[in-house]
Amino acid sequence: MATVDRESANWRLFGGGGLLVGGLLWLIGSLVSLAGAGSVGTWLGIVGALVVGIALFLVAFGETGSNGAVGASVFGKIALVVFGLGWVLYGLVALLAAVGVAGPAVLVTIAGVLIVLGGLFAAFAVYQRHVARGAARWILFLPVLWGILFVISALDWVAIDGWWLGGALALLYAVTGLLYLLNRRDIG
Repeated sequence: MATVDRESANWRLFGGGGLLVGGLLWLIGSLVSLAGAGSVGTWLGIVGALVVGIALFLVAFGETGSNGAVGASVFGKIALVVFGLGWVLYGLVALLAAVGVAGPAVLVTIAGVLIVLGGLFAAFAVYQRHVARGAARWILFLPVLWGILFVISALDWVAIDGWWLGGALALLYAVTGLLYLLNRRDIG
């Protein structure tokens, strides 16, 4: 049985590291917005959401494209890509809003559907494949379930006010990234 090396575990280094950085940027943005520091918090949140989306691509494929948190599962890779695409689209819509361009409202709905469906299937695939182990195997369920609440709020289906919704989601992504980054797995 081989041990994890740079080539076999780059999904955890790049994907986990990206989720950690994106989650922390988003969390800092939420806290800065709470302090009322102008648009800095908004921009940190947007960059954080975009980094989270890109990091999910890296969780799916790693650096080389041959491995990821879902191993060789095409279903899992597609689910993680859809999930990441949802967050990238959400970040782009927020970016447009931050520069004063009103994008079509349907883009928020599309991003929400991608986040919810892609997230649920991605979390299931990571859990099912046993590439990640320990808490890293199931942790993605937490930001996915909290993200469903975030999407419901973003679509204005339920009025949930407060910085804590996005802040808690950002914290969950940071913790997920940290557990992926620290994940050790024998392969073979």
